[in-house]
Amino acid sequence: MADVARRAGVSVSTVSYALNGTRPISAETRARIEAAMAELRYTPNIHARRLRGLQSKIIALLYPGRGRGIDISSLGYILGASDHAQSMDYHLLLWTTEAGSLASLRTLVGQGLLDGVLLMEVKMDDPRITVLTEAGIPFAMIGQTGRTIDVDWVDTDFDQCVHVALEHLATLGHRHVVFVNQAAPILETRLSFAIRAQQAAQTAAARMGLDLATVACDSTAAAGSSLINRLLDQDPQLTGVLTLNEQAAPGIMAGALTRGLRVPDHLSIVAIAMSEQAALMSAPAMTTVSPDEREMGRLGIELLINRLEGKPGAHTQKLFEGTLQIRGTSGPAPTQIS
Repeated sequence: MADVARRAGVSVSTVSYALNGTRPISAETRARIEAAMAELRYTPNIHARRLRGLQSKIIALLYPGRGRGIDISSLGYILGASDHAQSMDYHLLLWTTEAGSLASLRTLVGQGLLDGVLLMEVKMDDPRITVLTEAGIPFAMIGQTGRTIDVDWVDTDFDQCVHVALEHLATLGHRHVVFVNQAAPILETRLSFAIRAQQAAQTAAARMGLDLATVACDSTAAAGSSLINRLLDQDPQLTGVLTLNEQAAPGIMAGALTRGLRVPDHLSIVAIAMSEQAALMSAPAMTTVSPDEREMGRLGIELLINRLEGKPGAHTQKLFEGTLQIRGTSGPAPTQIS
């Protein structure tokens, strides 16, 4: 640090203020310090910063991806969080270890390198919360548990999204509808968003008088294709699909096509919590009811950083409503089912 100060023509304390953000530094001075650091290939030592009681500026984003991986929509949350973290001079570490690997999580948080944690893929009763609480690590969540806890979180308003999606299908005349959820092993882990969405679908369908089936599906196109053929064999009156499984959705469309059915002339499909980028990749483009996933990621990380920087205030718990985007996969129910 002394070498950097000499090269930049400033005091050592000024270099320290620039690195720690403890005092304002002019843009010109900061630029000289950063240039000197680059010339000298100087990188602050995180272990030394921790020993001195300073922040590491590192946040871990916990996303256990086994079983369904990271789909395009999930990547939107991650990029929204990462971009905003960088804009606030923090670094985001993506940690993909499974939620059940609590020993690995204890090791991660016990190393003293993290300032905080952002949880994704939250379960109805998430054991990671106990580990983080016991370790005294500040955390926020994209998602929520099945019980009320005093922590910052953002989540999709699945009651609203599912209601809008089913209302759209009902208005188009669809009466026999299926809700395609995540894979059975994932549902068995009590993944919060999958449980909430299915409960919302059952409640909304009952209110609207729809004949709704709920099914689990592996997160692959092949599984989606096999599923829709099996469902149509069981119920030839089926004309509407509501899906929470982004990877299976293209397979549902392909399976209908191989059966001689056209989307949306014979089968309408609406996806919830699917990003615009993912929706536009299908042909025809997918009708969706989704919130802004990047904004959710941005707010989630901002709430956590506010806590890390000691900003006062009550915990924020915000639901994001979805917007219906009518594209090429939804249309009027066929008047005659062949």
